[in-house]
Amino acid sequence: MKLNQKYLQGLEWLQTIVVSFFAALFAWYLIRFLTGLTTLYFSYDLNIGAKLLLSGVDFLSPPHSPVWTRDAIISVYLSGPIMNFILGISFFVIYTFIPRKTQSFSFFMLWVMVFSFTRMFATFVENAIQHTGVYRVSQLMHIGDVILVVSVIVALYFLYLTGLSIGKLIMLSIHPRHIHEDHIKTNYFIVAFVIPWLMVFGFCFNETRFNLQMIYLLGFVILISFLWTKGPENRGFKLKILPPFQRIDAVSTFLFFVGFLLLRQFLASGITLG
Repeated sequence: MKLNQKYLQGLEWLQTIVVSFFAALFAWYLIRFLTGLTTLYFSYDLNIGAKLLLSGVDFLSPPHSPVWTRDAIISVYLSGPIMNFILGISFFVIYTFIPRKTQSFSFFMLWVMVFSFTRMFATFVENAIQHTGVYRVSQLMHIGDVILVVSVIVALYFLYLTGLSIGKLIMLSIHPRHIHEDHIKTNYFIVAFVIPWLMVFGFCFNETRFNLQMIYLLGFVILISFLWTKGPENRGFKLKILPPFQRIDAVSTFLFFVGFLLLRQFLASGITLG
């Protein structure tokens, strides 16, 4: 009897890892694609040559080219973070207002939120450290080093707050057996989020630049916040508990894989506008 229970528990953990991993993989490439496409659009609109690749956006116009005006620098380098903020907020609202969700759809929306807000806030941290991207915007606005350090701390704090907010959505959705003393159990946190997160990072490590790797790793601030999240105080607001693994989850997982392959192929072939 105990062996049977262990087998069922192991099967459930395996299903959770697989569904969460492919949902995270598709979400990560989708965010990269949409963010890069947004930057590409603004670059094209401002006559700045650019190409979207697996490794990120390559700007074909030299940094000191006349096309890099003040407005161009601000528009191009802020377009990505703003796009990620819009995506993160949109999926947060969608998740909140759809009470009944499958496991696969739930994990996909959660990972979109995690990666969107990671790209939103962690980009500011990485750019400030590497003196790239948004750092150029801060120089145009004559923002001093002290204010820049403060902004990095604030960005990390917002990563933490974002994790707490997403964690509350998770607490409202997962089965009570995955909750102990009003916190997410560590074993569920590792299986559902940490392992898939590490698998995605390992999968795309060699094809991304150091700056994107740093941004990805900073997203762990969001994940670790899940462990510190307490259940929502407003017990009147409820979401339906996620159902067990169903056939639709298997279909969705396959579609996530197909979507990942298509997006990766688009990025690998290179995308330009005009």
